[in-house]
Amino acid sequence: MTCIAVVKHEDKIYMAGDRGASDDGTILALEAPKVWKIGPYLIGYAGAMDGERIRYNFKPSAPTIKDTDRHMQTKFVKELKEFYNEFWVDTSKDGDLGLLIAVRGNIYEHSSADMSLSKYTLPYLALGSGAEYAYGVLYATDKQKNARNRVIQAVNAAIKFNPSCMGPVDIVSI
Repeated sequence: MTCIAVVKHEDKIYMAGDRGASDDGTILALEAPKVWKIGPYLIGYAGAMDGERIRYNFKPSAPTIKDTDRHMQTKFVKELKEFYNEFWVDTSKDGDLGLLIAVRGNIYEHSSADMSLSKYTLPYLALGSGAEYAYGVLYATDKQKNARNRVIQAVNAAIKFNPSCMGPVDIVSI
């Protein structure tokens, strides 16, 4: 499966992800990263293997208003839903695609199953089957100032302790 971790520190956001793709008994490393930068956004995915379709085909518009939350909950989520419809992404209650999205100093978590887009009070988030290990590292390193190292450590912990996570680790930042 996956581990995606994202950390905001001061004016910088770092996102890291593993490359593992697993099923009941096999894990292989994907060729393409599960985290990327597109315009003002960082996006990482976990769950369903729709990431590459999103990476190469979803072109969200940049926020044009000061209220980033409003933009994300209106225009961005509408563009995402239209993309899902056009590219056959499962948005049923059984859909398991999850995204972490960072833009303008904000971090959001998205689920394709209910089209939710949530923002939390923590300056970090994790997603995927290795998330619990990543959260442990992110909590334990909360006082560290090097956000890049924190996301790398978080994903590496998931790779070490979750058999459905696998390197290499990719990092993007804004």
